[in-house]
Amino acid sequence: MVNSQTTVGNYLTRRLEQAGVKHIFGVPGDYVLGFFEDLQKSPLQVIGNCNELNAGYAADAYARINGVGAVCVTYGVGGLSLVNAAMGAYAERVPVIIISGSPRTGEYPERHGLHHTTGDLTVQRDIFAKATVKSAILLDPKQAPAQIDETIAACLRSKRPVYIELPVDMVNAPCPEPGPFSPDLALPCDPAAREKAVSETLALLANAKQALILVGVEGYRLGFCKELEEFITHSGLPFAASISGKSVIPEKHPQFLGVYYGILGHEAARTAIEAADLALCLGTLETDDVNVGGPVAQRMDPKKTVVAASDCVRVNDRVFEKVSLADFVTALRSRMPRKEPDLAKIPHPSLSREKYSAVAGQKITLARFARRMDGFITSANLIVADTGNAILFSADLYLPKDIEYIAQSFYASIGFSVPAALGVKLAAPARRPVVFVGDGAFQLTGQELSTIIRQKLNPIIFLLNSDGYSVERAMHDGPFNDIQMWKYSKLPEVFGGGWGAEVKTEDALEQALSLATARPDSLAFIELHIDRRDFAAGLKKLVGK
Repeated sequence: MVNSQTTVGNYLTRRLEQAGVKHIFGVPGDYVLGFFEDLQKSPLQVIGNCNELNAGYAADAYARINGVGAVCVTYGVGGLSLVNAAMGAYAERVPVIIISGSPRTGEYPERHGLHHTTGDLTVQRDIFAKATVKSAILLDPKQAPAQIDETIAACLRSKRPVYIELPVDMVNAPCPEPGPFSPDLALPCDPAAREKAVSETLALLANAKQALILVGVEGYRLGFCKELEEFITHSGLPFAASISGKSVIPEKHPQFLGVYYGILGHEAARTAIEAADLALCLGTLETDDVNVGGPVAQRMDPKKTVVAASDCVRVNDRVFEKVSLADFVTALRSRMPRKEPDLAKIPHPSLSREKYSAVAGQKITLARFARRMDGFITSANLIVADTGNAILFSADLYLPKDIEYIAQSFYASIGFSVPAALGVKLAAPARRPVVFVGDGAFQLTGQELSTIIRQKLNPIIFLLNSDGYSVERAMHDGPFNDIQMWKYSKLPEVFGGGWGAEVKTEDALEQALSLATARPDSLAFIELHIDRRDFAAGLKKLVGK
């Protein structure tokens, strides 16, 4: 009996589909045109981007919502343009499958001066090996199916990027048809280590007078949000969210303290965490200066913290390997008595919100704009915030239930948000993204508005025009922080779709919001003029202004 045959290109497209990919982002080039043809004939929808960096950002954001994303580019000039986005996905633990076309297999043993290469065809794979958890070059059609399966499984299991290099002549090389795809994605578990971690944590809880929980993004990545919320309710402990974990647990939860971002976040959350004698950090990424707000994070004494990550738990200075976040939390809850929270001692952030009423003729400020957004954003939206003033002010938004908050809070690459809006909208077509981006960040990747318009998508993009790089200006001012002033609100007209508005006052903002609401199927691009030195409250505290 002869097994039915397909091609390596079709095998790969089928596995992408089985892994959960519905859209693939990228830019064509001669080394990958044959595979693009396979993609075009498959059920996957190919989304052509303005450049490879944007394609990577879009795939990253898509993966944060969909559970996995994919991007396809040509060799050298395409692949290396994608590296920054790959590094960001690796740093923030986002599962993206990166596919690069490459020269023919026969070229690999040689050093030929082929276009788009340096002459050494190992260079690109070596670079991506640093930005991915697994990489493969498909040089043999007999081995390619196993390489593809193992690489995609590693992406889904680790929640980090992987790299597949596809030579031109491998696309149509024959190989067996793919069967069902059901890789083992279970994280390794050591029951003995888990029990020790749980027992030591229970002992610390028994002696703690001011314990609390800090929630991170890994609960969301692992699909463990519901169980985390149930654990928090069961424990009765107050909880805060790291900035990357914002909205993982609904912010209306009565035990919510706010976003902990060091001195950049909610004051009540910062005060509570720094006063705590025990912090259960569940799914947090232990990053240095952005995710938990700078040197203030050093006040979280390791001897007073339990950190449960995706695949290990640290209790005090002891690390228990092969203990997953899910296994640890489930076992801990089973041995903890249910406790009712003392809500009188939990200052919920919604209680201190000032009521907003637009004042005609009053200039827009970041603080007032944030309060207006509290009443504008609904569960029909997704939030995408760029690095800079945008993420710092939006961290203070009070989000209703079931709203995802997408931002590169750790890797912090400016320009992420506009391509990310494309990705999240395609991953969640029923939701309308609300995007916050500064003018400096926008000038890096703003051309992706063109793709958003081409795909007939409907995000609401708020461009915070402060005439340059606000965070850098706050830290160390100089002419190097200035950029060319664009007529931003005219760009939808330039790119051929949607509409733009230029807003300087609160009543003008109300008019723009009304128009955005009245045109739910259209791109809305709203340029807000913000004073050059109108810094987010947390940034002012960070730089002492």
